[in-house]
Amino acid sequence: MEINDFVSIEERILKLVREAEVTEWENNSWVILGEPTKEEIVILNALLDCDVTGFQRMIDISAVKHTRKKHPNLTESDFCLIPLIIATADEITLGKYPDTVVYRKVLDKEYYYVECTRTGRKRLAMKTFYKTRATPDDAAL
Repeated sequence: MEINDFVSIEERILKLVREAEVTEWENNSWVILGEPTKEEIVILNALLDCDVTGFQRMIDISAVKHTRKKHPNLTESDFCLIPLIIATADEITLGKYPDTVVYRKVLDKEYYYVECTRTGRKRLAMKTFYKTRATPDDAAL
């Protein structure tokens, strides 16, 4: 079930993160973030070696639960930064696995948003998300 009863993407993400805290793994809701831009499609196609034209970005409860379990230092506010991190990434690289890409963005911390392809459903789905302390060199970016 897609969560779409709030006005902004950030509000919908916040609702999803809060729902993930109280729901079971089987009850998987999601938020659609929209489609990648034409510029992103060119980058993603080259990195992933597949055509992501017409794909939609999504975050689901299982990804939020996984992320919160592995990276408990993330706040609700951090999750709301995901659209900004994607749109203004300092770097987009191939991830650890061939079907994943990593968006790196330095703000007050260094954020890494990892998404994977789900070709059957034409989705770019959140795999994980984490943050580290920004180094002094990164802070100058």
